[in-house]
Amino acid sequence: MARWTLLLAACALVASCEADRPAWQYGFAVMGTEVRVIIAGAETRDPTPHFAAVEARLAQIGRDFYAWADGELAELNTALAEGRSFQASADMAGLLAQAQNLSRLSGGAFDPGIGALVELWGFHQPRPGVAGTPPADDEIAVLLEGCIGIARISLRSSQVASDCRGPLIDLGGIAKGFAVDEAMSLLRARGIANAMIDAGGDLRAMGRNGRRAWRVGIQDPRGDGVLGSIALASGEAAFTSGDYARYFTHEGTRYAHVIDPATGYPVTHTAGVTVLGGRGIAADAASTALMVAGPEQWRSMAERLGTRAVLRVDAEGSVDMTRIFGGRLEPVPATVD
Repeated sequence: MARWTLLLAACALVASCEADRPAWQYGFAVMGTEVRVIIAGAETRDPTPHFAAVEARLAQIGRDFYAWADGELAELNTALAEGRSFQASADMAGLLAQAQNLSRLSGGAFDPGIGALVELWGFHQPRPGVAGTPPADDEIAVLLEGCIGIARISLRSSQVASDCRGPLIDLGGIAKGFAVDEAMSLLRARGIANAMIDAGGDLRAMGRNGRRAWRVGIQDPRGDGVLGSIALASGEAAFTSGDYARYFTHEGTRYAHVIDPATGYPVTHTAGVTVLGGRGIAADAASTALMVAGPEQWRSMAERLGTRAVLRVDAEGSVDMTRIFGGRLEPVPATVD
């Protein structure tokens, strides 16, 4: 249920509020995650209209950009499966164009055109920590040899077509970044200068939290705590991909929702990747591509994507990061019993 509260004390790591600069916080569920909108400072006496506008916009995005709902993306996928072209909205066409470009830059490590694989593995629906069975090797091979990949679609004046019947487009690896960016732009247009959008741990900040920068905690994908905290500059985003949210285990192996488009199998060598960037869209896609890239390629992939601040945790919990990320990560003070 949606709610809003006036925060007068500490707001955990994600929003260390100051008592003389109260912050308004509003939470609601959309896109399969809990979203928090935080407005800091005495910018408004009544934040309710701002919160309502953000919730309505994100609800629309959640409906239209989810492949397994009744919105625009579902209609697009149906048209492509039937061999028809589709007239996309400006938002959809723009996001598809960005997705194709980011996929090309990543060498295909990020590819929203593998929805058929996501569906085959059952990751089109939340499956946290449940036992499951991987699909057969030949089922995966058939899909890899078929009409798959974002490169199989063409865009001409918002007209989307494919050279084959398909593929199934899944924008789950970029839609949250788009939603966070849209929410921030909407608040800015409404005169808000200091805010944070937190979509299930994927965040973007604007302005400051009172006299301080917005500070976020970096979750430990192999534990209950955090690895440290980062102060975000105005406009900066922090996005994480990991194997701890949607996964199942089979014969001791964890299979999570991030799938390698080259093999058709979920990534097992990386527990989580956190990326700092200027836009949610780019950070969202980069975190997925770097999850796929693995221990030998993630640094070169980061350079290719122009991503300089990256933290990676491998499947055993070992942490590695770029120099820039390491220079900004601050340890969390130990608690005293």
